[in-house]
Amino acid sequence: MRLFRRGLLTLLRSKLFRAAVSILLIAVLLATVDLGELAETLSNVAPGLLALAVLVFLVTNMTNVLKWRLIIRAQGATVAWPYLTSIFYMGLFFNNFLPTNFGGDIVRIYKLSRATGNTVDATSSVVLDRASSTFALLLIAMVAALLELRLLGTRLALTILTMFLVFLLLIGLFASERAARRLARFPLLRGDPFGARRHLRDFYLSVNQFRDKKKTMGLVLAISILYQGLYMVSVNLLALSLDIHLPVAYYFLFIPVVLAVGMVPLSLNGLGVREGAWVLLFTQAGVPAAEGLSMSVLNFLMITAVSMVGGILYLLDPSLPDPVGEVVGSD
Repeated sequence: MRLFRRGLLTLLRSKLFRAAVSILLIAVLLATVDLGELAETLSNVAPGLLALAVLVFLVTNMTNVLKWRLIIRAQGATVAWPYLTSIFYMGLFFNNFLPTNFGGDIVRIYKLSRATGNTVDATSSVVLDRASSTFALLLIAMVAALLELRLLGTRLALTILTMFLVFLLLIGLFASERAARRLARFPLLRGDPFGARRHLRDFYLSVNQFRDKKKTMGLVLAISILYQGLYMVSVNLLALSLDIHLPVAYYFLFIPVVLAVGMVPLSLNGLGVREGAWVLLFTQAGVPAAEGLSMSVLNFLMITAVSMVGGILYLLDPSLPDPVGEVVGSD
């Protein structure tokens, strides 16, 4: 039984399995839509609106860099805008290939730790960046679900509410000193294997220093909500470029759900899972399946195209500012 569980976990974590799931889900989606209609919809994209959507998406990314920089500065480090932006885009690029939407964060942590010389703070800054964005996303999704319970349905609304409450519980547990002491007494950590106990303690202290920085965290949360809102505006512009006209409220209702579903680690970068949720939700608003899928495809192409900047920056990394000289300590 133990070997079976180990084999099952290995299978679920393998890139080959995730790629197979992505291909299967996309195949199912393509079988349910009119491919001719999909091709026609994508061929009639309005270039001006598409360019505006890309511009808003670029601004969206810069708000996230601003938020990340606030977290880093609150830790006592200073990283120049250009270098931090390049690290962010490298992470966005590697999200295309590593498991789930969080794969590129490993690259961000590595690059930032080289710039600041502090791996623990680099890790906690990325975790806080992601956690604040996820909190804002689930908050928007929960509010939208409660306001449009009839459209989403009770089951999906309860799922979103459960995700939000579980996330709050995890935050509460992590912020609890009592929970940290109990974790420290966990049998596997008593002997400090591979320094795990020490690393977890340092990470806990690095994150929990923000308990006394309520003003900074309030600003981080506000920027996170702005970040998610701007992304939804960019998706709205993508839809308009495809001549799909829906009230803006629908995007604030559906997109958080799509992104939340895309976090489920069943495929590479959420591919297939995300598109299925996209089609399922927008068809409820009267959007034909082919047009709903075309919105998802265009959004994916926009994100992928913009993320290519990170690939170029990664290749040119030696020519970037010296982390020891121009990066750390300069504004």
